[in-house]
Amino acid sequence: MAKPVSTDQTWRFGVYEVDTRRVELRRNGTLVKIREQSFLILVYLLEHAGEIVTREELRRVLWPSDTFVDFDHSLNMAVMQLRDALGEATDAPHFIETIPKRGYRFIAPVTAASDLPNGLVSSLGEAALFVIDGTKGASQAAPATAAGRIPHRWWKAAATVLAVGLLASAIWYLHRPLPPLRVSDYIQITHDGRHKDLVGTDGVRLYFDQIGDNNLEYPAQVAISGGEIAQVPLGLPDPGLLDVSPDGSALLVGSFVPGASYSGLWSVRIPGGSLRSLADGQIVSAAWSPDGKSVVYSTGNGDIDVMRNDETEAHRLASAQDHTLNSSTEDLNWSPDGSTIRFTRDHRLWEMSSDGSGLHPLLPGWRPSSWQCCGHWTPDGNFFVFSLKDALFTSMLPGNELWVLDERRGLFRQAPAEPAQLTSGPIRWGTPIPSKDGKKIFARGVTLRGELVRYDAQSNRLQPYLGGISAEFVSFSADGQFLAYVTFPEGILWRAKRDGSNPMQLTDPPLYPSLPRWSPDGTKILFDNTTSESHTQSYIISSQGGPPRPLLPEDKGSQGDSNWSPDGRKIVFSSLDFERPTSKIVIRVLDLASYQITTLPGSDGMMSPRWSPNGRFIAALDNGSRNLKVFDFETQRWSILRKEGTGYPAWSRDGQFIYFQRQGDDPGVFRVPVSGGNAKRVVDLKGFRYTGRYTIWMGLDPTDTPMLIRDVGTDDIYALSLEQK
Repeated sequence: MAKPVSTDQTWRFGVYEVDTRRVELRRNGTLVKIREQSFLILVYLLEHAGEIVTREELRRVLWPSDTFVDFDHSLNMAVMQLRDALGEATDAPHFIETIPKRGYRFIAPVTAASDLPNGLVSSLGEAALFVIDGTKGASQAAPATAAGRIPHRWWKAAATVLAVGLLASAIWYLHRPLPPLRVSDYIQITHDGRHKDLVGTDGVRLYFDQIGDNNLEYPAQVAISGGEIAQVPLGLPDPGLLDVSPDGSALLVGSFVPGASYSGLWSVRIPGGSLRSLADGQIVSAAWSPDGKSVVYSTGNGDIDVMRNDETEAHRLASAQDHTLNSSTEDLNWSPDGSTIRFTRDHRLWEMSSDGSGLHPLLPGWRPSSWQCCGHWTPDGNFFVFSLKDALFTSMLPGNELWVLDERRGLFRQAPAEPAQLTSGPIRWGTPIPSKDGKKIFARGVTLRGELVRYDAQSNRLQPYLGGISAEFVSFSADGQFLAYVTFPEGILWRAKRDGSNPMQLTDPPLYPSLPRWSPDGTKILFDNTTSESHTQSYIISSQGGPPRPLLPEDKGSQGDSNWSPDGRKIVFSSLDFERPTSKIVIRVLDLASYQITTLPGSDGMMSPRWSPNGRFIAALDNGSRNLKVFDFETQRWSILRKEGTGYPAWSRDGQFIYFQRQGDDPGVFRVPVSGGNAKRVVDLKGFRYTGRYTIWMGLDPTDTPMLIRDVGTDDIYALSLEQK
């Protein structure tokens, strides 16, 4: 059998260590069972980390040329067993990436170190035995003194060996892995199941923004031991919490303005509620320095500023690289010693010195397909805990798991290069807030579960539909005999009969379809998919199954909300050209026969196009005002049908009405005549709990009855106990 190159080599990646001399795989020091062929594959991939290793190369490593074996099957099994040993899945690789039709690539950062400590100890052991026992080699012939004592030169050699041994032991001790941080217990603090955005603690209470029965957000507090949730009166319009001062005497608060993040920054004393203005303009995130004397905050265009708490010495720390299409700067957090500031930008963690120098990504190249956010240091500065989420979900939903970056350092000890996973399981964890004593982490814990409901006119209530499955984006074929839907939160597209029977799975992860639409002839389904880079593409798939294909594979822009024309010959969609960041979103029409694309006149800033059943009109939403507009192909003009915030427009089957959903103070499903007139409420949504990939969705069944997905999951704050073992 071929042997790997790196004999007597130790490899480290993540929480794993590979010892080729002992032929062992260890996780956090614990031996992991692994088959020989899988071990050889792992070592070979480590030797060529970052490179594509072909299947033929692995065949030569595992089997001599004259060996008869079902190579493809055996290799697939060996790789599968290797993935099992490393605890990863093929569709979400952390270490080994599959290169279709070619081979594999090891994608995680790797460190390699010779097995020196073990070899050194072995050598010292032999030397000590040679000198002291006197039973090996030339020591038997060594002359003794007249008194029978060991010669002085042997005492000197023994002292040297002892000194070297002590030095080796000291080196090992200073380099030894420290006990990792782990979660030992979970205690639920709140029990109302409402959406919460945890902000901080004063050591006695937890402060957070909560969504109430009217789906409006308000600041609230609860004791760290649990109990009743109490609203925090702040004397500001639509306030939002941003941080709690280190001594717990004040809150950083913004006043929310729709579409403008926070407008202005205030310090609010607690208790008492006295206000002091700190900054004007759009404020996205803010945090106190550890001594409470300074405040760092980010503006709506991505700049980061800092000021003294008395509103003096304000200056800019970092400027946004792009003010035309810049991602917001969020989750600002100061290190306990005040030397470093970290934050989230472009869904990645960033770091800089507190004077603004040395700006750089915190974990470059680590898990590029996932989103990092919401990091906080433990009070001693030894650990940085953050949330990691798969990019299939919007920022409205919490992350998947909590991870920790061990930052304990010493003269001879380097901190681990990669974070370690703290949590696993069905609960998705949001912003982690360490307790004042560092023994716990408070975090928002969510279990995602929806219930498909449909309005029942007789009872005037929303009732479970299709057995109340956790699904959304329900779409019916033109003849009403079949339906398509996407399960939540799995994100899998299914096709079934109208009553939900005979379901057929159409897609697999990592695709996460949304807004499926049947072609008029019922043979194809059009849907959107958003990548980890927030790039949306439209796909077409046969309603009988098969591989999906991009609608416009050569288009570098973004397509979304794609809809068929009534005759099935054209597709209308929203589009944004990423190569021109200053361009606005527009509505375009694709002719499927000629594959020519035209832009709908006057559609700048328009989105969510919906073609009318008679083909004459296209309804769409203004991306800024959310006004509902209608384009008439005969007059080539737009007209405003509804001057208020709307969402998810849907044509009635006869084309006489447009249904839409509205949130805010008067939430509900409404319909408005295309000919003009007042909107009529169809469903009252006061107190309705929203969920889903985009937090909100509404559709119509073949009888124009509204359907929605209702939140039946849990959303509460937990205390996670920490220990090091």
